[in-house]
Amino acid sequence: MRNFDCWTCGHYTYRLKDTTNRLADGRYQLLTAEHVFKDYQFSTDNQVALPELDEAAV
Repeated sequence: MRNFDCWTCGHYTYRLKDTTNRLADGRYQLLTAEHVFKDYQFSTDNQVALPELDEAAV
């Protein structure tokens, strides 16, 4: 896939938008890989830990 610059994702990739904040202009706040990984690693009871709103992105 690397040779063709084409990547596939798992079935639940669409849920990434549930792990971040939607900004006033409709965009989503970009997260660090660390935040996504730690949320996946430490979340319990199907809860998502939303990041603090990045004021610079607003």
